[in-house]
Amino acid sequence: MRAGVIGLGIMGGAIAERLLGAGHTVTVYNRTREKAEPLIEQGAHWAQSPAEVAHQSEVVISIVTDPKAVEQVSFGEVGIFDALPADSVHCDMSTVSVEWTRHMAETYRRAGKRFVQAPVLGGRKQILEGTLLVFGGGAEEDVSRCEPVWRAFSDKMWRFSSAEQATVTKLACNMLIAHMMVGLGQSMLFAAKGGVSPATLLDILLKSNLSAPMYATKGQALLERNFRANFFVRHLLKDLTLAEEAARETSTILPLNALTRELFVAAMQMGYADEDYSAVVKVMEQLAGTELSQNP
Repeated sequence: MRAGVIGLGIMGGAIAERLLGAGHTVTVYNRTREKAEPLIEQGAHWAQSPAEVAHQSEVVISIVTDPKAVEQVSFGEVGIFDALPADSVHCDMSTVSVEWTRHMAETYRRAGKRFVQAPVLGGRKQILEGTLLVFGGGAEEDVSRCEPVWRAFSDKMWRFSSAEQATVTKLACNMLIAHMMVGLGQSMLFAAKGGVSPATLLDILLKSNLSAPMYATKGQALLERNFRANFFVRHLLKDLTLAEEAARETSTILPLNALTRELFVAAMQMGYADEDYSAVVKVMEQLAGTELSQNP
C-alpha cells in the first residue's frame, strides 16, 4: 500500500522503517528533514508538507507530541485535511485528549472524510519487533483500511466503534504505566532503606506472581542509573493531565492519578523532562535520602 508517516520521532521513525521493510511505498514528513534522511536512504519518499503526504497516500499516519501538533499537521495551511483523497484514511496515532479526538472525528465525518484514532501501546523496541499494540477507533471500514499497514509493526489490534474509546483506552494504559513506575520505585527504595539490596528485591518480584516485563526492564535500568528515554517524563505527565481532564467529564475519581502526577510535575521541575519516565524515581530518591544502585 501507499502509506504516509508524519512525525519521525522515536515512534514515527521506527514505524516508517517497518513499513519500508514490509514492502509498502512510504512517504514521510517531519518538521526537520534531518530525521528523515536515514529513511530516505532506505527508499522513503520525502514530502514538503503534510498535505503532500496525504495526496500521495492511501493511509496517512500522524504520530506527534500533542493536540496542538496534531492540529497543525491536520488543519494547517498545508495540512492533511484539505488534501486527503476521498478514499484515503487519516490515522492519528498520537496520544491526545478525548475532547480533541471527538473534535477530529466529527470534523472529518462532517466533511465526508475518513479518520481513525489509533493510539498504541509499546515503544520503539516493540515496533521493530512487530509486536506493537494498536487501539483502532472509528468506522469499521476505515479501521479495516488501516489494518494492512498496521500489520507491518503490530501483531495485535483492538477495534473500537468510536475514536474516543480508543483514546480512553490509551490513557487508561498510560496511567497504569505511571502508577507501576512509582510503585516499583517506592518498594525498591523501602527495601534499600531497610538494608535489603534493591537487586535482591527485584529478583524476588520477577520470580513471583508480581512479575511484569516492565518491572524487569525498568528495575534493571534503575539499578544501572540508565535514564535514556524511550518515553519522556514530559510526555507521560501530559498523558496524566489528559486523563485527569477526561475523568472530570465523566465524573470519575482518580485518587492515584493526583499523587502520581505531582511526582511527575516535580520531575519536570528538577530538570528531568527529556529523560525516561523512570526518572520520576529520582524525585522519590531525594525524598528518601538514598539512591538506588546494584549494591545494598
